[in-house]
Amino acid sequence: MEMIGSIITAVVSIALGFYVGRLWAPTTSWSLLIGLVCGGICAVGYFGLTVLIGQLAPGTFDPKKIGYWFFLLVFCAPVIGAVGAFLGYRRSPDFPTD
Repeated sequence: MEMIGSIITAVVSIALGFYVGRLWAPTTSWSLLIGLVCGGICAVGYFGLTVLIGQLAPGTFDPKKIGYWFFLLVFCAPVIGAVGAFLGYRRSPDFPTD
């Protein structure tokens, strides 16, 4: 169950990075920075949501698995979000083409 939530978090991270990078990033370096922040927000959101569900419905999640997947997401989600933001920036109408 926790693995499915972390996969959904990774997909949301890349989608959010793509969306925000396409709309708000003025340069490539800013798009990467914005993507890192989007991925970090998604990882913290995953942790908060799983802990909330674990508190509201005891026995639903294993705390060790939540910690394991959160540990992976803390490092992977910002990178995935940065990739999504970079790709979104490349697709933006303001991207300079030669």
